[in-house]
Amino acid sequence: MSTAKEAAAFFRSEPGFRRLFIEMKHKYESLGRVGGAVSLEAFTDEEREAVAAFFGKDVSRVSLIAFEKQLGQTRFAGVGLVELLEQYFGAPLVSNKERRQAEEEERDRFFARLTEEHHWVESVRPQRFVQTAYETDRRSLEEAIRLVSAALGRLPLPSYMRLPLFAQQVAGDPHAFDLSTLPGRLLLSALQATVPGDWDMASVESVNELLQSVGLLREDILNFVTCANILAETKDGPHPVFSAAWEANTALNMPLRDVLSLVGAHPARGKTVYIVENAGVFSTLLDTRAPLVSTNGQMNLATMKLLDLLAASGAKLYYSGDFDPEGLAMAERLLERYGQAVTLWRFSLDDYAAANPVVELTPERLAKLASVTSEPLRPVKEAIGRKKKAGYQEAIIGRLTGDING
Repeated sequence: MSTAKEAAAFFRSEPGFRRLFIEMKHKYESLGRVGGAVSLEAFTDEEREAVAAFFGKDVSRVSLIAFEKQLGQTRFAGVGLVELLEQYFGAPLVSNKERRQAEEEERDRFFARLTEEHHWVESVRPQRFVQTAYETDRRSLEEAIRLVSAALGRLPLPSYMRLPLFAQQVAGDPHAFDLSTLPGRLLLSALQATVPGDWDMASVESVNELLQSVGLLREDILNFVTCANILAETKDGPHPVFSAAWEANTALNMPLRDVLSLVGAHPARGKTVYIVENAGVFSTLLDTRAPLVSTNGQMNLATMKLLDLLAASGAKLYYSGDFDPEGLAMAERLLERYGQAVTLWRFSLDDYAAANPVVELTPERLAKLASVTSEPLRPVKEAIGRKKKAGYQEAIIGRLTGDING
């Protein structure tokens, strides 16, 4: 038996040294060298007595250098502390810095190999959920990457397909690409990196539009647009449901599935379409028989696709919403998407005052005003910020009706 092995066997046979050796190992890993000291304050009496017997005196701290020097005064002379610790624990000592470097090199090799096979991996690698997946279960991450590459190989689709059906075909599991799963998040991130466009992954509708751009429909029945007095065309001619609804002055909740089949849309009369945020206001304005669209408090994909067609027809889009951070944000989205085709309808300071703003806005909601940067909205944005109160469309319904009736 070598001297180092003999020394390790001796110290293992003395239970009082166990904690000291563990602490010296941690100290070496932290510093990357023999140095520093270990406090004995939390040691038991038995452990302190064992250390005192080794040094020949009571000590409150053990310097690693001093321990190595004292070791040289025993029958184990010539054995260094590093060699002793490696024999004691049965493994080479590696500093934390060396361990981190080795882990990073291993991580780089993992992603370099997958990037060589799947070029899109390099663009999604920095994302936190990808790094977390690597640290949690790199085998599952690799399987998900290969699955997503198989999906990307089929995209874009020649015709629309619902996401669960696509997942069933690719993975044999209709939920494989649910956006709460690792493959689903990877697919979305890969599309964001490879499909041209400015995609906001915090926006549900931006996500839906990104998927739709490659032929995938996340939801095409419950995603619908509420409208009235709009006429539309398919490749086979006028859409009969839109025509019948106009004749009856009936509101339509048209699913995305049907909106995507349209090749054109225009106001049933005149050249103006009035867009409102709230369903109650929409219902009240139905009596005017004006061309109407309601966002129902949000801008979903079905609504945007119908508005795209209306804007393309040359229609003028008038938008009225609530005087709160969310209403202003929706107005800004319309301005950004449709530019000069959109007119802000009843967003003046006088209209804000007429909306009787009495509902207090929380600091969290007020903070959302900072993201509204459009110049046309600046005056009312600043007024809401000063007053810290919201006003709502319903309070100015008389003004909206008067504008339509002329």
